[in-house]
Amino acid sequence: MAGTDASSRLGGPQKAAILMMALGEEQCARLFGLMHEDEIKEISTAMAQLGPVRADLVERLCVEFADNLGQTGSLVGSFESTERLLSKTLPRERAQQIMEEIRGPAGRTMWDKLGNVSEAVLANYLKNEYPQTVAVVLSKVKSDHAARVLTLLPEHFAMEVVMRMLRMESVQRDVLDNVERTLRSEFMSNLARSTRRDA
Repeated sequence: MAGTDASSRLGGPQKAAILMMALGEEQCARLFGLMHEDEIKEISTAMAQLGPVRADLVERLCVEFADNLGQTGSLVGSFESTERLLSKTLPRERAQQIMEEIRGPAGRTMWDKLGNVSEAVLANYLKNEYPQTVAVVLSKVKSDHAARVLTLLPEHFAMEVVMRMLRMESVQRDVLDNVERTLRSEFMSNLARSTRRDA
C-alpha cells in the first residue's frame, strides 16, 4: 500500500484497522472489548486483508498520536496477527468462528458466500446430501451458479434435484435456518480450514 494518495483511498474500516494495529495488541484488545460484534467483524476483516502498510501511511493516519507513534515501523496485517488480537478479546470459539468467516468466501449472507465458492467444491459437497436439501441450497444461490453446480453432479442425481426444485413450494424459515446452520458449521468451517492449509 503505497503512494501519497493511499490514505484517501482507504475506507473507514481499513483506517481503523491500521490505527488499532499501530496501537499494539494490548490496546487493540481493549478497543475490541468495547465494540459491537459487527464492528469487530468488519475491522477484523479489514485487518486480515491489509497486507503490508508503509510506515509513512501509518504516521499520516496517526497524527494525533504522533508522539507515541514516532518510532512505529511498517505493519503487516495478516490472518495470524488478527486471530491473535481477537483471541485476547473474545471467547476462543467466537474468535475462531470470526476467523473462519474471514478466511472463507466473501459475502454477507451464507447464500452470498456459497455463490463465491467454486462450483466443483460445492458440487463435491452437495453430491453426498439428500436431493431435497440440494434443491433448497441451489434455489437460494444465483441461477447461473446453480446451473454450473448441477452440471457437475451425477446425471441421475442432478435430474432428481431439478425435479424437486420445480415442485418446491416456499421453504419454512426454520428449515432454511437449519440448512444454513449446517452449511456454516460443516461446509464453511471445513472450507476455511482447508484454505488456511493450502493457500
